[in-house]
Amino acid sequence: MLWKAFVMFVAIPLLLIMLHVILSAIFGWVIGLFFGKAILGILSQIGISGYSMWQIGAFMGFVASFFSKYITYDVKRTWSK
Repeated sequence: MLWKAFVMFVAIPLLLIMLHVILSAIFGWVIGLFFGKAILGILSQIGISGYSMWQIGAFMGFVASFFSKYITYDVKRTWSK
């Protein structure tokens, strides 16, 4: 019974966070192919330098994984007039 609680409350959330970080790193890399110099230039102006786009994407995914249940977006409300 203890292993079921471990899987439910520890292993599954950790796997979901890791998946979110990996996908965000991939998306950060892809966005970096097109906008990398612009984004890294803006970040270097505010003192953040020495990172690549996939690292920034992974960090953003890690942070966003904790706030994802609080972020909502209502498509019907946005597009209706």
